[in-house]
Amino acid sequence: MKKYFRMVFVLSLAISLVTPTTTGLFAQTENVKPLLGTWDVELTDMGMLMQFIFKLEDDTLTGLLEFDMGSGIMEDITFIENKITFFVSIDANGQMIDIEGMATIEDEEMTGSMITEMGEAGFTGKKKKD
Repeated sequence: MKKYFRMVFVLSLAISLVTPTTTGLFAQTENVKPLLGTWDVELTDMGMLMQFIFKLEDDTLTGLLEFDMGSGIMEDITFIENKITFFVSIDANGQMIDIEGMATIEDEEMTGSMITEMGEAGFTGKKKKD
């Protein structure tokens, strides 16, 4: 009887560890929900306009930076307590530019900065309505 109980316990534990839970998925979706969507962003000092597009694809947060001269896929995205950080390498008319970005989101607005080898630039953004 003890052997049977132990086998049932081990099997139950193994099943619970490999079975995905919707609660975890729901929590992750709720955590990134303020970020998801398209953001119209303006570099404060330069007046340059761009868009950040954030999606949740296969439980992974993805991001895309688009502007008139090029685009790039965001990497190393973290979003914790309404603060985002990311890295993106963009091709701007044949010139590769590495950007390290960070921002804070409050309601439907984003404020942050981007750091490149040319210096640092502040930006603001507003979330587009669906």
